[in-house]
Amino acid sequence: MTTPRLCAWPFAVALCLATATALATGPKPATPIPQSSKDALAHERETLDGVVAASLVGALSEQLGDRPVKIKLKHVDVQVTSLRDRLVSGQGELQIDTAQDWIGFRFSTLYDAIFESAGYPELSIGTVGPGGRTLPNDSKLVRELDDRVVGMLGKEFGYQQVRLQLDRIDTIEAGTRYLRIDADGIADFGMDGTAPARVEALYDREQDAWLRVSYTLDGTPPPASPASLR
Repeated sequence: MTTPRLCAWPFAVALCLATATALATGPKPATPIPQSSKDALAHERETLDGVVAASLVGALSEQLGDRPVKIKLKHVDVQVTSLRDRLVSGQGELQIDTAQDWIGFRFSTLYDAIFESAGYPELSIGTVGPGGRTLPNDSKLVRELDDRVVGMLGKEFGYQQVRLQLDRIDTIEAGTRYLRIDADGIADFGMDGTAPARVEALYDREQDAWLRVSYTLDGTPPPASPASLR
Protein backbone atom coordinates (compact mmCIF):
# COMPACT_ATOMS: atom_id res chain seq x y z
CA MET A 1 0.00 0.00 0.00
CA THR A 2 1.47 3.32 -1.02
CA THR A 3 1.46 6.09 1.59
CA PRO A 4 0.17 9.35 0.09
CA ARG A 5 2.78 12.18 0.05
CA LEU A 6 1.81 15.62 1.27
CA CYS A 7 2.49 18.29 -1.29
CA ALA A 8 4.67 21.20 -0.03
CA TRP A 9 4.16 23.29 -3.14
CA PRO A 10 1.20 25.37 -1.93
CA PHE A 11 3.12 26.33 1.25
CA ALA A 12 6.28 27.19 -0.69
CA VAL A 13 4.38 29.35 -3.14
CA ALA A 14 2.63 31.21 -0.31
CA LEU A 15 5.95 31.80 1.44
CA CYS A 16 7.54 33.16 -1.72
CA LEU A 17 4.62 35.48 -2.34
CA ALA A 18 4.79 36.81 1.26
CA THR A 19 8.54 37.37 0.98
CA ALA A 20 8.20 39.12 -2.35
CA THR A 21 5.50 41.38 -0.94
CA ALA A 22 7.69 42.28 2.07
CA LEU A 23 10.68 43.05 -0.15
CA ALA A 24 8.59 45.16 -2.48
CA THR A 25 7.15 47.13 0.41
CA GLY A 26 10.53 47.86 2.09
CA PRO A 27 10.98 50.13 5.11
CA LYS A 28 8.47 52.92 5.47
CA PRO A 29 9.87 56.42 5.05
CA ALA A 30 9.94 58.63 8.12
CA THR A 31 6.74 60.55 8.63
CA PRO A 32 7.41 64.19 7.72
CA ILE A 33 6.94 66.74 10.49
CA PRO A 34 3.73 68.69 9.89
CA GLN A 35 4.23 72.33 9.01
CA SER A 36 2.32 73.37 12.14
CA SER A 37 4.83 71.46 14.30
CA LYS A 38 7.75 73.06 12.49
CA ASP A 39 6.25 76.49 13.08
CA ALA A 40 5.74 75.68 16.76
CA LEU A 41 9.36 74.53 17.16
CA ALA A 42 10.64 77.62 15.34
CA HIS A 43 8.51 79.87 17.56
CA GLU A 44 9.75 78.14 20.72
CA ARG A 45 13.39 78.50 19.66
CA GLU A 46 12.96 82.16 18.72
CA THR A 47 11.31 82.87 22.07
CA LEU A 48 13.95 80.85 23.94
CA ASP A 49 16.79 82.78 22.28
CA GLY A 50 15.27 86.13 23.20
CA VAL A 51 14.42 85.21 26.78
CA VAL A 52 17.82 83.65 27.47
CA ALA A 53 19.68 86.61 25.92
CA ALA A 54 17.74 89.05 28.10
CA SER A 55 18.43 86.91 31.17
CA LEU A 56 22.14 86.84 30.39
CA VAL A 57 22.35 90.60 29.91
CA GLY A 58 20.66 91.19 33.25
CA ALA A 59 22.78 88.66 35.16
CA LEU A 60 26.05 89.77 33.59
CA SER A 61 25.32 93.42 34.35
CA GLU A 62 24.40 92.54 37.95
CA GLN A 63 27.53 90.48 38.51
CA LEU A 64 29.67 93.25 37.04
CA GLY A 65 28.48 95.91 39.46
CA ASP A 66 25.42 96.96 37.39
CA ARG A 67 27.61 98.12 34.53
CA PRO A 68 25.92 98.16 31.12
CA VAL A 69 26.91 95.26 28.88
CA LYS A 70 26.53 94.10 25.30
CA ILE A 71 26.68 90.44 24.33
CA LYS A 72 27.14 88.34 21.21
CA LEU A 73 26.19 84.68 21.51
CA LYS A 74 28.53 82.44 19.53
CA HIS A 75 27.16 79.01 20.35
CA VAL A 76 23.96 77.89 22.07
CA ASP A 77 23.10 74.26 22.86
CA VAL A 78 19.56 73.30 23.88
CA GLN A 79 18.76 69.96 25.50
CA VAL A 80 15.19 68.88 26.19
CA THR A 81 15.14 67.50 29.75
CA SER A 82 11.36 67.24 30.22
CA LEU A 83 8.10 68.31 28.63
CA ARG A 84 8.59 71.86 29.87
CA ASP A 85 12.31 72.21 30.72
CA ARG A 86 15.20 72.98 28.40
CA LEU A 87 18.82 73.00 29.56
CA VAL A 88 20.48 75.83 27.67
CA SER A 89 24.27 76.24 27.64
CA GLY A 90 26.77 77.97 25.43
CA GLN A 91 29.34 80.68 25.03
CA GLY A 92 29.58 84.18 23.71
CA GLU A 93 31.41 87.49 23.90
CA LEU A 94 30.82 90.38 26.24
CA GLN A 95 31.53 94.09 26.07
CA ILE A 96 31.51 95.98 29.38
CA ASP A 97 30.38 99.59 29.62
CA THR A 98 32.30 101.77 27.15
CA ALA A 99 35.27 99.41 26.77
CA GLN A 100 36.23 98.37 23.25
CA ASP A 101 37.44 94.92 24.28
CA TRP A 102 35.21 91.88 23.81
CA ILE A 103 35.87 89.08 26.28
CA GLY A 104 34.49 85.57 26.34
CA PHE A 105 31.96 84.08 28.72
CA ARG A 106 30.20 80.76 29.21
CA PHE A 107 26.75 80.15 30.61
CA SER A 108 24.22 77.54 31.61
CA THR A 109 20.58 78.08 32.50
CA LEU A 110 17.22 76.32 32.64
CA TYR A 111 14.42 77.49 30.34
CA ASP A 112 10.73 76.86 31.05
CA ALA A 113 8.97 76.32 27.71
CA ILE A 114 5.50 76.64 29.23
CA PHE A 115 6.00 79.92 31.10
CA GLU A 116 8.64 81.11 28.59
CA SER A 117 11.05 82.11 31.35
CA ALA A 118 14.69 81.43 32.18
CA GLY A 119 16.30 80.77 35.55
CA TYR A 120 19.28 82.69 36.88
CA PRO A 121 22.27 81.53 34.80
CA GLU A 122 25.55 80.09 35.98
CA LEU A 123 28.28 82.26 34.49
CA SER A 124 31.98 82.07 33.84
CA ILE A 125 33.23 85.49 32.75
CA GLY A 126 36.54 86.28 31.10
CA THR A 127 37.02 82.93 29.40
CA VAL A 128 39.59 83.06 26.64
CA GLY A 129 40.65 80.99 23.67
CA PRO A 130 44.03 79.41 22.97
CA GLY A 131 45.56 82.88 22.55
CA GLY A 132 44.98 83.89 26.18
CA ARG A 133 48.32 84.44 27.90
CA THR A 134 49.06 83.14 31.37
CA LEU A 135 50.83 85.82 33.39
CA PRO A 136 52.83 85.77 36.62
CA ASN A 137 50.60 86.33 39.63
CA ASP A 138 50.62 89.85 41.04
CA SER A 139 51.10 89.52 44.82
CA LYS A 140 49.20 92.75 45.48
CA LEU A 141 46.16 91.56 43.52
CA VAL A 142 46.29 88.14 45.16
CA ARG A 143 46.22 89.74 48.63
CA GLU A 144 43.33 91.98 47.61
CA LEU A 145 41.43 89.03 46.21
CA ASP A 146 42.02 86.99 49.37
CA ASP A 147 40.73 89.85 51.54
CA ARG A 148 37.61 90.31 49.43
CA VAL A 149 36.70 86.62 49.44
CA VAL A 150 37.25 86.37 53.21
CA GLY A 151 34.98 89.39 53.69
CA MET A 152 32.30 87.87 51.47
CA LEU A 153 32.49 84.53 53.30
CA GLY A 154 32.21 86.25 56.67
CA LYS A 155 29.20 88.24 55.49
CA GLU A 156 27.41 85.22 54.04
CA PHE A 157 28.01 82.82 56.93
CA GLY A 158 28.06 85.29 59.79
CA TYR A 159 31.56 84.36 61.00
CA GLN A 160 33.93 86.90 62.47
CA GLN A 161 36.97 84.77 61.70
CA VAL A 162 37.35 83.04 58.33
CA ARG A 163 40.65 82.09 56.80
CA LEU A 164 41.30 81.33 53.16
CA GLN A 165 44.25 79.33 51.91
CA LEU A 166 44.67 79.53 48.14
CA ASP A 167 46.85 76.70 46.83
CA ARG A 168 46.56 77.25 43.08
CA ILE A 169 46.29 80.69 41.49
CA ASP A 170 46.24 81.38 37.74
CA THR A 171 46.24 84.83 36.17
CA ILE A 172 45.19 84.96 32.52
CA GLU A 173 44.79 87.88 30.15
CA ALA A 174 41.21 88.34 29.00
CA GLY A 175 41.66 90.71 26.10
CA THR A 176 44.11 93.58 26.43
CA ARG A 177 42.37 95.27 29.34
CA TYR A 178 41.20 92.58 31.78
CA LEU A 179 42.72 89.90 33.97
CA ARG A 180 40.87 86.75 34.90
CA ILE A 181 42.12 85.17 38.11
CA ASP A 182 41.18 81.60 39.00
CA ALA A 183 42.16 80.02 42.30
CA ASP A 184 41.52 76.86 44.29
CA GLY A 185 42.03 76.44 48.01
CA ILE A 186 40.49 75.79 51.42
CA ALA A 187 38.10 77.98 53.40
CA ASP A 188 38.70 77.48 57.12
CA PHE A 189 35.78 78.18 59.46
CA GLY A 190 37.62 77.23 62.65
CA MET A 191 35.78 74.74 64.83
CA ASP A 192 33.06 74.46 62.19
CA GLY A 193 35.47 72.81 59.78
CA THR A 194 36.81 73.51 56.33
CA ALA A 195 35.48 73.41 52.78
CA PRO A 196 37.13 73.28 49.35
CA ALA A 197 36.88 76.70 47.72
CA ARG A 198 37.12 77.87 44.14
CA VAL A 199 37.49 81.56 43.32
CA GLU A 200 36.89 83.31 40.01
CA ALA A 201 37.56 87.02 39.54
CA LEU A 202 37.77 89.65 36.82
CA TYR A 203 40.03 92.68 37.19
CA ASP A 204 40.08 95.83 35.05
CA ARG A 205 43.69 97.00 34.67
CA GLU A 206 42.71 100.29 33.05
CA GLN A 207 40.40 101.36 35.88
CA ASP A 208 42.34 99.50 38.59
CA ALA A 209 39.07 97.93 39.73
CA TRP A 210 37.67 94.52 40.57
CA LEU A 211 34.68 93.99 38.32
CA ARG A 212 33.65 90.62 39.71
CA VAL A 213 34.64 88.30 42.54
CA SER A 214 32.81 84.99 42.86
CA TYR A 215 33.48 81.89 44.90
CA THR A 216 32.19 78.34 45.13
CA LEU A 217 32.30 76.10 48.19
CA ASP A 218 32.22 72.33 47.75
CA GLY A 219 31.07 72.72 44.14
CA THR A 220 27.86 74.54 45.11
CA PRO A 221 27.62 78.12 43.80
CA PRO A 222 26.60 80.73 46.41
CA PRO A 223 24.15 83.54 45.66
CA ALA A 224 25.35 85.93 42.96
CA SER A 225 28.12 88.12 44.29
CA PRO A 226 28.77 91.19 42.15
CA ALA A 227 32.04 92.91 42.85
CA SER A 228 31.47 96.60 42.38
CA LEU A 229 34.37 96.85 44.78
CA ARG A 230 37.27 99.13 44.02
